[in-house]
Amino acid sequence: MNKPHHPTKTEEIKNLKLLAAILIDLIGMASYILPGVSELIDAIWAPISAFLVYFLFNRKLSWATLTFFEELIPFTDVVPSATIAWYFYYHNSNEKSTHY
Repeated sequence: MNKPHHPTKTEEIKNLKLLAAILIDLIGMASYILPGVSELIDAIWAPISAFLVYFLFNRKLSWATLTFFEELIPFTDVVPSATIAWYFYYHNSNEKSTHY
């Protein structure tokens, strides 16, 4: 009988980081719900999301900067910058190094 698959600790961390990235993006997109104040919300959320992405992906300033400007520039909230950062962090590396 096969044992049920239990994710390893590194898989769990990877999945938790994906969930966190998706939540960061969803919070950023939520500003569209409140017309008229969305740009103010974006101005407040931009540094917070950049800070979160910076620490989530091993202090990668380039991803934090992308997330910051994506939140500040009008009509770019639909770009899932934190999720894109997660993708490249885990899937675009040709090296077999771990990122955990």
